[in-house]
Amino acid sequence: MSMQNKTEWATIGKIVALFGVRGELKVQPLTDIPDRFTTLKAVYLTPGYTRHTIESVRPYKGTMILLKLRGFNDANAVEALRGQELCIPVEQLAELPPDSYYQHDILGLRVLTLGNTEIGHISDIIATGGNDIYVITSVEGKQVMIPAVKAIIKQIDLVRHVMYIDPIPGLLDDDALVDDPNKPYGEDE
Repeated sequence: MSMQNKTEWATIGKIVALFGVRGELKVQPLTDIPDRFTTLKAVYLTPGYTRHTIESVRPYKGTMILLKLRGFNDANAVEALRGQELCIPVEQLAELPPDSYYQHDILGLRVLTLGNTEIGHISDIIATGGNDIYVITSVEGKQVMIPAVKAIIKQIDLVRHVMYIDPIPGLLDDDALVDDPNKPYGEDE
């Protein structure tokens, strides 16, 4: 059995371009651990999860890194790697504090309200300066965005692959009520 079939993978970066003529790769890290690549001996490239030994890593403009893999010594050799993802086996991931999750744990979760109404599944995560935004594709195919905050996210059950939320009024419905500025506070219709 190949390693691809028996291993669960975590994506930690994506090859976005070549750099120079000596086979270096520009990589966009997809990890919150700043020195993730400097501590690794090897990475696995999609789609076949082939193992490649890391020769060198150095920072590049902004959040990018330059990565050199053993056996790739010129631009022609690495051209085919453009766009591939860099992965590691899940068991190599660092232990997270309680109530923290890796993106690969969250993506694909079914989303239910506390009353067990199905909203959809998490199809994307948008990183912002404050908290992440979860993109939920609803059962009707619409996309709904919810902030990843404890006031809304009430429970994440990775065993059942479900996230329970308690949405604030107007978060999920298109017909959200807008406060009437001419109506005194607390006055009901």
